[in-house]
Amino acid sequence: MASKILSVFLALTLASPVLSTTVAEKVAQLRLAPTAVDRVKLLQDDSDWVFDFLNPPGGAGETIGGGGHTVSANAGTFPAVIGNGMAMTIGYLGPCGYNTPHTHPRATEFNFAVNGTLQAGLLTENGARFIFNEVKPGSAAIFPKGAIHFEMNTECEPAVFVAAFNDEDPGVDQIAQRFFGLAPAFVTAALGGDVGIQQIKGLESKIPDNVALGTEECLKRCGIYNKNQPTAQRQPRVPANSFEDSAAPGAHDLSGGISLNNSDGKPNPLIIGLISAAGLMGLGYVALLVGCCVRRRKEKDGRTRGAKYFKTGSEFAPQGAVYEGGSYDPPKH
Repeated sequence: MASKILSVFLALTLASPVLSTTVAEKVAQLRLAPTAVDRVKLLQDDSDWVFDFLNPPGGAGETIGGGGHTVSANAGTFPAVIGNGMAMTIGYLGPCGYNTPHTHPRATEFNFAVNGTLQAGLLTENGARFIFNEVKPGSAAIFPKGAIHFEMNTECEPAVFVAAFNDEDPGVDQIAQRFFGLAPAFVTAALGGDVGIQQIKGLESKIPDNVALGTEECLKRCGIYNKNQPTAQRQPRVPANSFEDSAAPGAHDLSGGISLNNSDGKPNPLIIGLISAAGLMGLGYVALLVGCCVRRRKEKDGRTRGAKYFKTGSEFAPQGAVYEGGSYDPPKH
């Protein structure tokens, strides 16, 4: 019995890597094939030409979040696309499901709304205006290669979209995870320096996985109150972008961003109070220093009383003048 359980465990553990290795080997062979006929020969089974989006083999191409999931057929999950210059992703968005802002670095996307209305927005580059649409069922929106874009299901029922790409390896880059995955000191600088590294670390840890839950308005309208979402799609950390190996912390890092004003522009009473206390302490030290100097002066004056030059004029006459001349003999008693 124990051996059977171990066998099942090993099979489940090794299934995904074996699948990936098999796909990778086949993709490598297809890329080296000199002709399209040779590629057909390499895809020997008729089933090699069909991708099941509802039951992807081994979960290949799935991206899962708190608001839904997507499944992608591309060069890494469906070898038949090699040499055909296209790929496809199906999005299964739950109520208020939000395909968070992202880009496709190597492909233009043509996104078709199957059911439900999608809110979709995009930014193509610096200087270009923000484009926003409500994509109704039966409509499609285009997102140029490299453009930042998103889609959100505005309804309280699940929605599906079909996204076609003009590259077999379109790639995907989630904006929030990648930005906060940069070296923390540079993220802080990009935000104006008023956000400390510890705050950056806290924000980065809360970015929800894609597909996420959408806007607060939609969640309230649909009665969605459980907002616990996974956060596993974070940028891997290496020494160059590690929180622990960041540059030596400055005042902003230790305080979370020192400023006389709060984020709302109002005076920060804590910082102003600390500055005032420091000023009062400084004045106290000055007063102590002055008092010490006066006391030492008085002590010095007391020690010099009775010296020959301490008294002048009639107080020293008549012997004072004679003493100055060097001919004075002290009286004998």
